[in-house]
Amino acid sequence: MIIIGTFPHSIELEYALTKLESIGISRERLLVVCMEHVPREFQTDHQKRESSHSKGVEIGMACATALSVIGTSLGFIWTWGPIICGIIAAFIGFCLGFGIHAAFSKKTRQLPKPKADVSVIVQCHAGQAGEVQRVMWANSAFTVGLARVSDE
Repeated sequence: MIIIGTFPHSIELEYALTKLESIGISRERLLVVCMEHVPREFQTDHQKRESSHSKGVEIGMACATALSVIGTSLGFIWTWGPIICGIIAAFIGFCLGFGIHAAFSKKTRQLPKPKADVSVIVQCHAGQAGEVQRVMWANSAFTVGLARVSDE
């Protein structure tokens, strides 16, 4: 049997490996692989846009929408009319929202580096499979999978 578990890189992983060795799984039957995240040069366009922090534009557009509604409403009273007043209010709202975001956001914001996941592959006998799965689940495994392989 082959059992595959995915863990966060933590002390629970080390405890799980020690516990697996104590229940009779030899080191030759354990494979531990540290998984890497996608480097910046291999990210798709969507992933790059997602991490580019376009929040200033979003806040600016929200303020532009709010102020254009107010400007259009007041434009029915003022001399320039609702269309011109709405456009001017939208421009002022966008500049105001974008400026407030730029003023209060950190200048050198860095994305937190995602923590690496660790995959543990265990080759064991059918009688040990249940105990191996319990050890993995008890030690904060993200996922645990079981594959039945015929012994040759």
